[in-house]
Amino acid sequence: MIGRYSHPLLKWAATVALALAAVLSLTPVVWVAALSLKTGADVYSSSFIPQTLNPDNYLQAWNQFALGPLFMHSIVVTVGSVVATVVFSCLAAYGFAKVPFRGSEVLFVGILLGIMVPPAAVIIPLFVQIRAMGLYNNYLGLAAAYTAFALPVGILILRSFFSSIPRELIEAAWIDGATDLRILRSVIAPLSKAPILTVSLLTFLAAWNDFFLALVLLKDVGTYTIPVGISQFIGQYSTPYELVAAGALIATAPVVVIYLLLHSQFERGVTEGAVRG
Repeated sequence: MIGRYSHPLLKWAATVALALAAVLSLTPVVWVAALSLKTGADVYSSSFIPQTLNPDNYLQAWNQFALGPLFMHSIVVTVGSVVATVVFSCLAAYGFAKVPFRGSEVLFVGILLGIMVPPAAVIIPLFVQIRAMGLYNNYLGLAAAYTAFALPVGILILRSFFSSIPRELIEAAWIDGATDLRILRSVIAPLSKAPILTVSLLTFLAAWNDFFLALVLLKDVGTYTIPVGISQFIGQYSTPYELVAAGALIATAPVVVIYLLLHSQFERGVTEGAVRG
């Protein structure tokens, strides 16, 4: 069976398919990068390559779009949602994996159903609830919404890994008088750095790039995050597309840098629990 799937022709086909997927994925990024270097007069030209390189677009985009405050708003909301998601996911995953209770499996399946619920499907009751709680146009309300949608995936990943940790470690800590919270903090968490980092990165990507929830739950222009802030410069009659492209690349730079630095830990965290299980 292994020999059949290691045929050189199949390897060649797999390589071609992966190369084609990479080209299709990178083409929009390259197009935006080229657009960000064009002058206003070249934006509507048929040439893919800029006739004249204009790197000043990045400085103009930073100043014109006020990206400094937008970055700060996104950082506050994103960091808050990441911290809340990791904390609550760890607590819930530990309970499901190491302290089972009657009905825990049913509750776990119910939580997993949240993965199939897109934000658009529940945006009206979510908006009503957030406003009733006094969290409308508030970063706390937006971070809470991000956390709610990130928890099912976070609990799933961490529960899978926590279940693979030998129960003997937990029982030894119990004998020594450690509480469940102490065990989670001092025993489970140090062994789960890769899965926890994976949950953190997934939550960060979702919150940093979100446009829909931020648009609905934030009202004042002065509170907008990066995606919503940049969108305000797309006008009805004229739009500085070269500046929008430059602003979009600046906004995605933190995501790219963080992923390049942590991608090995991310890949390990996604698969580690499944491999051990």
